[in-house]
Amino acid sequence: MSQHALELLDAFESLPPGERQEFAVEILRRTRELPFDSGPLSDEEIGEAGKCLFAYLDREEDAASPR
Repeated sequence: MSQHALELLDAFESLPPGERQEFAVEILRRTRELPFDSGPLSDEEIGEAGKCLFAYLDREEDAASPR
């Protein structure tokens, strides 16, 4: 990955959660026509993606809970 791409990722990470979500949706919208084949995923990659997703959902749920 290029240095420029890494800088974009760092900038993305610094956005507030709502803007991050809007940005991600826009990137997906703009890239849906690009040919892409990630190849087969390993069990470890699938497991790690699941862990990340559940951690994200837990943070979202915690943020939405009244304190």
